[in-house]
Amino acid sequence: MKYSTPSLDINLNAVKHNYNLIKKYCGNSEVCGTVKASSYGLGGHNKIVNKLIKSGCKRFFVANINEGIFIRKKFKSITINVLNGLNKSEEKIFRKYNLIPVINTITQLKKWLKFNKNKNRLILHFDTGMCRLGIQENKINEVVKLKKKLNEYREVIIMSHLACSGNKKDKYNKIQRQRFEKIKRKLPGYKYSLAASGGIFLGKKYHYDLVRPGINLYGGNQNFNKKIMHVVSLRSPVIQINHLKKGETAGYSRTFKAKKNTVTATIPMGYADGIGIRLSNKGYVHFKGKKLPMIGRVSMDLIIIDITKLKNKIKEGDFVSIYDNKFTIDNFANLTGTIPYRIITCISKRYLRNYKN
Repeated sequence: MKYSTPSLDINLNAVKHNYNLIKKYCGNSEVCGTVKASSYGLGGHNKIVNKLIKSGCKRFFVANINEGIFIRKKFKSITINVLNGLNKSEEKIFRKYNLIPVINTITQLKKWLKFNKNKNRLILHFDTGMCRLGIQENKINEVVKLKKKLNEYREVIIMSHLACSGNKKDKYNKIQRQRFEKIKRKLPGYKYSLAASGGIFLGKKYHYDLVRPGINLYGGNQNFNKKIMHVVSLRSPVIQINHLKKGETAGYSRTFKAKKNTVTATIPMGYADGIGIRLSNKGYVHFKGKKLPMIGRVSMDLIIIDITKLKNKIKEGDFVSIYDNKFTIDNFANLTGTIPYRIITCISKRYLRNYKN
């Protein structure tokens, strides 16, 4: 299948490098691993989680309870926090799989305090401006009234999430930190966590006791720190070479018309694999450092590229690069008009995955 299927190379040692880079940058703050969406699309039956554990990571964050169960079945001793919280009739499932719900509302808090007899860990999420999940600012006094019950837990973590941490100059970061400090003053004596990937590189004031990197671990948003290593590379084999005469068209709806005799190559990937249709007649791939434009409409399973300038150098079975350590997922995201998070979380299950150390 090597010459019929795109190949995804995932550098596990780069994940380790990025984790250790963040750990060094954050000093005494614990570095957790955000591994939701199957480690941002790179999971490979928990190979990423395993690499992070071997790097010293003990605490992980996932989005929902199903993700938590999936990881728990393989890894028994790590701490797994579920960001989407405690939803209807889930208490017994959380207990069965030793998962910790991130408490996002007063209702969830009261329900969990009543149900949970294991006073080990409790994590409370306060909304400081994302307006998505979290206990609202005007409800904090209700939490303060329950402080006696909170103090029965061996560990309590107070967390929030930054809305604009991708932009270091955005004043809203400071506003949210000030709101978080206000919550900290009302609920002193616990552990605190505010920063995810972007927030980590806003500086020490944002680190507190725990940080929760995600995209940084997987090589995205290298603008946060130039030492972040690229993790994932995608390449595709050429499965057919064609010759278009001047005036002939290519692809659905005939959106490309050859202005001269043109040599094309077809590669087996398309919008079913997360390659955006907006790359039609706009995107490009690379072959030995040379750009080769995508022509015609990106279809479900196939893309046509113009190889005229390298017509004597590319043959069927050769591989072209979609993104790699030179043209990164950040670059590809900019080309596509999206964010690197979407590039890797939408990676096709059809690709061959190669995990490398």
